[in-house]
Amino acid sequence: MKVNYNLKNKVNEEELIICVVTYEGKRIKMSTKRKAYTKSWNTEKQRCAISSDFPDKVNRNSKKINKFLDELEKSLSFHFSTPQNLINEDHVKHILTSYINGITKDELEEDKKKQITPLQFFDKFLNEKRINKQTGTFVNERTTNHHKLVLKRFQSFFKEMNLKDDFSVFDKRFETKFETWAYSSKNYSANTIPTSLSILKVWLNAAVEEGLINEVSFKNYKSKSKEVDNIYLNEDEIKKIYELDIQQKMSEGRIDKKSKIETTRDLFIVGCWTGLRYSDLNNLNKSAVFDLEKNSISVITEKTRQKVQIPLHPYLKEIYLKYEGNFPKMIDKAHSILHLQEIGRLCDINEEVLVTENKGGQITTKKYKKYQLIKNHTSRRSFATNLYLKGASTISIMKLTGHTTEANFMKYIKITRQENLELMQEFFK
Repeated sequence: MKVNYNLKNKVNEEELIICVVTYEGKRIKMSTKRKAYTKSWNTEKQRCAISSDFPDKVNRNSKKINKFLDELEKSLSFHFSTPQNLINEDHVKHILTSYINGITKDELEEDKKKQITPLQFFDKFLNEKRINKQTGTFVNERTTNHHKLVLKRFQSFFKEMNLKDDFSVFDKRFETKFETWAYSSKNYSANTIPTSLSILKVWLNAAVEEGLINEVSFKNYKSKSKEVDNIYLNEDEIKKIYELDIQQKMSEGRIDKKSKIETTRDLFIVGCWTGLRYSDLNNLNKSAVFDLEKNSISVITEKTRQKVQIPLHPYLKEIYLKYEGNFPKMIDKAHSILHLQEIGRLCDINEEVLVTENKGGQITTKKYKKYQLIKNHTSRRSFATNLYLKGASTISIMKLTGHTTEANFMKYIKITRQENLELMQEFFK
């Protein structure tokens, strides 16, 4: 069996494509129900030519036609590659009709799917259950909520910039448009932009897999955050926080007696000596195993699903015994940050710190008291930095923090130039 394609005529701008099936010396002709632009038809190759000399609409149609013809020929060849009990003209026509209608139906469904707009697709994508390819587990709620926050950001961008909700907007100029809007209209910080674009690239890659977008300029959008000025707490400062007599401060009226500030302090100290993330600190009862005899804690981290084993610091043993192994939950991030900064103030962690910030495209340097910069993640940075200053190798610390790349890990090392000088002087003795 042989399959050929010819134009019915070559008179009109568009002509019907005829499928000619030859078998056992017989020829059967049938309309494919597809029309090709006559000037684009290559008789020798029996396909449409793609050329920069043709308008875009002609090339788009040609690609669609060629895909259809390839699929039809492949289906027919596969069908007739096995011996047939019955093969005659009616049978061949029936098979031809069946495949042409089937491919047409698939095309219509594909076209219908492509009518979805980017913002609609992104919203649908976020509301579907998805598997994290790295961990083999469902994407967690924290990640989904972060994506939804970024989606709201892009929804505002499309609305305020009066952009057409179409995949064609994601061209080479999109990145610059978004960056300009983020700085001038929203006064966003420098890292908000690459963070947003990195998530957008996840969505657009999914759109490529769905066949919704062919333009891949988005793959070149900048999506790496720049390192920002963050602090760490040294061991003396951590000790001050651990030894702060919160009950005494409450009796003095300096802390509200109903406050959960002590819980925040205790879990923060756990973070300072384990390097665990906020989500893991909030899940200690389920994901952590304390072994007082072996002097270790084993944790399956929520973000990467990695198992880490960490030596038990004396503070951790005391906190474990204080709560009898039944750790309380952290309060929400915003309030816990307020707690931590108040604790830092009460501990007189008042060193002045200069911070360079890029906000709204303007770089400024501001002076802060160190306690004003304490956040939940400060504990993880403190853990990594203090071990580094003690001379632990990066690989050993990464085994404890669960980092998989040294580049990401080194972002956590927050030592001053003076500290680095003193550390390096040991190697020149």
